[in-house]
Parts: sequence; structure tokens; C-alpha cells
Amino acid sequence: MQEVTTIPENGLLYVYAPMCGTCAIAERMLDIVEATDSGQSIQKANGNFIPDFLEEARVMSVPALLRIEENQVVERLYAFQSVQNVFAFCQER
Repeated sequence: MQEVTTIPENGLLYVYAPMCGTCAIAERMLDIVEATDSGQSIQKANGNFIPDFLEEARVMSVPALLRIEENQVVERLYAFQSVQNVFAFCQER
């Protein structure tokens, strides 16, 4: 996963907090998804550095996986229940 400080126009953005244990587990799941699907690119951003975006996009908690299309959050995943669940979310287009 590539760390970013600006929000992508399109794609998947993983938002996390550095001291969040659940975020660390979610990131491991995302690493597996990326390794399984070489065409899948997920960017990540520390929520502490993008507070204005989080408020504008109405992100309620971290970890969060956001699907962004044309600078708009069109879908959110907060419950990283399993790798299979995360993989399915990433495959939806």
C-alpha cells in the first residue's frame, strides 16, 4: 500500500490511525488482498493528517476503506470482518 497525503480522485483509500490496534489488523487484511490481486492498488492515509476530508466525507471511524469515484466517496467499509469480506468489497466496481 502506498501512503498518501492527498486524496485520490478515484480508487480505494484506507484510512487509519497509527495507535489503533484494529487498524493494524485491517491493514494486514488489505496487504493480503493486494498480494492476491496484483491489479488491485490501495492507497492509505493517516486520518490525523486529513481531518478536513474526513469531516467532508463523513467518515465516522477508523479503520475505514473508502471507494472514491470522481472525488466523491461512493462506498465505505468499516467492518473488516474477514479477508474474504474485504476482498469482495475491493472487487466491486
